[in-house]
Amino acid sequence: MNYTIVDYFGYPLSAQERMKTIKQAGFDGVILLWADYFDSDYKDFPKYAEKEGLYVENAHAPYMQANTIWDDTITGEEYTDHIVRCIEDCSVFHIPTLVMHPINGMVPLPKGNVGIDRFKKIMEAAEKWNINIAIENQGNPEYLNFVFRNISSSRLYFCFDSGHERFYSPQLDLLDLYGDRLIALHLHDNNGQEDTHALPFTGDVQWDRIAGKLKKLDYKGAVALETLNGGFEHIESPVAFLQIALERAKKIL
Repeated sequence: MNYTIVDYFGYPLSAQERMKTIKQAGFDGVILLWADYFDSDYKDFPKYAEKEGLYVENAHAPYMQANTIWDDTITGEEYTDHIVRCIEDCSVFHIPTLVMHPINGMVPLPKGNVGIDRFKKIMEAAEKWNINIAIENQGNPEYLNFVFRNISSSRLYFCFDSGHERFYSPQLDLLDLYGDRLIALHLHDNNGQEDTHALPFTGDVQWDRIAGKLKKLDYKGAVALETLNGGFEHIESPVAFLQIALERAKKIL
C-alpha cells in the first residue's frame, strides 16, 4: 500500500522544502495542485518530487472557476481550454491522472447542456493524451450522477473526498454509488460544520465505514491525505506533523 499527501499541508515552506519534508516523514508520493494559486513554480513540482524520491500520484486541476464550465460564457470556454492544457501538461510530466471539481459549492443542476458539451471536449483531450480524469465530489453531489450519466469514456473516473462527503452530502454513501469508478482518494476529516481538511480521527467522519468500503471494493490505489495542520499548530516541526499524518493514514487502511 502506498501513502501520499497533498503538496501543501499548512506550513510556510517553499515547494522544494515541502517535498523534502514529505519524503522525510515516510510518504511514498505526492498530490500536486496544478495551478499558480499558491506557488508560481508549480510546473517544477514534478522535478522537485523526483529529486526527493516521491512519485506523483495525480495533479489537481484549478478549481476556483469550476462553476463557469456550466455557463455559456467566454469565461467558461476559457476555463475549459485551461483544463485541456492541464491534461496536456499531465502528459508532458508523466502524471497519470488529473483530478477536477465539477463545481464549487451547492450549485443547482444546470438547465442546459453547455457543461456536458465542455466535459466531452475535456474527455476527448484526456483520451488523446492517455490521461485519466477523476471527478471529485465537492458541493452538490447530483453533479457526479449528471456527469457520469451523460459522459461515456474509459478515461472518466471518480475521486472520493471523505471530508466533502461529510460536509456536503452526509446522507449519501458515495463509495456505494460510484465505487466502481474509484481511482483516487482525498482523505480528511471535519465535524460537519466546516470543510476544515483536518487530520483523520479529529472529526466525526466514519473511518471504519470508509475502510470497510475500500476493502470491499478491493481498492489498490494510494491512501491519499488532503489535510492541513489545523489543530496541530503547536507542532513546530513539519516532519513531526507529517509523521502523525502518516500514522493516521495507516490506521485507516
